[in-house]
Amino acid sequence: MVFATDGIITRVSEYGVSDKIINIITPEYGRIGVIVKGGRSPGGKNTPISQLFTYGNFEIYKKNSAYWLRGGSIINPFYDLSIEISGLALATYLCDLANELTDEEDSDDNREILRLLLNSLYLIGRRKKDKTLIKSVFEMRAAAISGYCPELSYCAYCREPNPDLMYLDVMGGKLICTDCMAKRGRKADISKEFEDMPEASVICPVSLSAVAAMRYIISSSQDKVFSFNLKDENDIHDLSRTCETYILSHVGRGFDSLDFYKAVK
Repeated sequence: MVFATDGIITRVSEYGVSDKIINIITPEYGRIGVIVKGGRSPGGKNTPISQLFTYGNFEIYKKNSAYWLRGGSIINPFYDLSIEISGLALATYLCDLANELTDEEDSDDNREILRLLLNSLYLIGRRKKDKTLIKSVFEMRAAAISGYCPELSYCAYCREPNPDLMYLDVMGGKLICTDCMAKRGRKADISKEFEDMPEASVICPVSLSAVAAMRYIISSSQDKVFSFNLKDENDIHDLSRTCETYILSHVGRGFDSLDFYKAVK
């Protein structure tokens, strides 16, 4: 079986003495692991097209249950990601997160994640948008695409849409206003649990501006999802903390690439 597909390389790992395995997220086949014969050799035929972040058209053949790279052509190498170490680190984290949220199948979710990742890497490389906002958009939009979309229209208990401060029940995917928190025996204290919430609850206080940004991120069209700005640094921090906590809680793990991004940011 031989086929060609566009895709982006989101992970590279060693395989054997001189080979490597690349993860490619594609629109037709989802995320697939492909062996590159001689891919770790500087003079290897397929070494140039098998680099991390390369967006290209790949010719692949399947033998038994393994995929092998036959050749291909580069569409966009995303070289500009290496201009800043923080941009490179963020791109690596977003690729790791995309690997976590995609699988080997033909699905609209995989295609949406792929498109979101490509747009994110483009913006990181062009350095025209705050990296913290790019990160937040990817995290919350990817969560929504992957079936973890929170209900952000109003407080889940009193239906109040716009109080001054709200709390996000991360695992429940719902908003709770300050009054309803207090009525359930809680002050602004995120260490206790509601009676109707699981013991392992995670509660994030979030400003109204950050809530509005999250509402926009999950409801806007894909081509406009980055078309907003937050000017207040506190709101940007609030959004970043909440989106990161939300996606990591739902995937159930952290990422070394995220730790590195924070260290070099």
